[in-house]
Amino acid sequence: MEKIIANTIVEIAGAPIEHVKQTMDKVISLIEKDKDMKIIEKETGEPKENEFDHPTKKGEKIKVWSTFTEFEIEFKNFDTLTNFCFEFMPSSVDIIEPTQLKIGAEEINLTLNDILGRLHHQSKILMEYSALKKQIEEARQKILGKK
Repeated sequence: MEKIIANTIVEIAGAPIEHVKQTMDKVISLIEKDKDMKIIEKETGEPKENEFDHPTKKGEKIKVWSTFTEFEIEFKNFDTLTNFCFEFMPSSVDIIEPTQLKIGAEEINLTLNDILGRLHHQSKILMEYSALKKQIEEARQKILGKK
């Protein structure tokens, strides 16, 4: 299990601007505190205001703020890099070193099983929300007298 150095970009979007700044500060703090990661370099962009069409209200706009931080991070191993990707959802990862990864079967097994566990958990959540949505829609129809 060898160390991996990678460039990554983590982006945050939301409102108000203070929330976006605080969230990015929290992300940076969490990475700094993780003993399996070492920030070599980081640069955070100034928050910028963006405007999008409202998804349900025609003609209305939604204003959100976005910012990003570019990191160069040393990861303890491949599993740590994988966990970082799940926890912080970077928009980009570029491995700098090593140019050839030497990963043993045990590390691949741990990483794959972690990925599968997370996917199963997300699938369960989606099924629960889907069932809840169906129950809400049935109750709504009943209240409106359509069933």
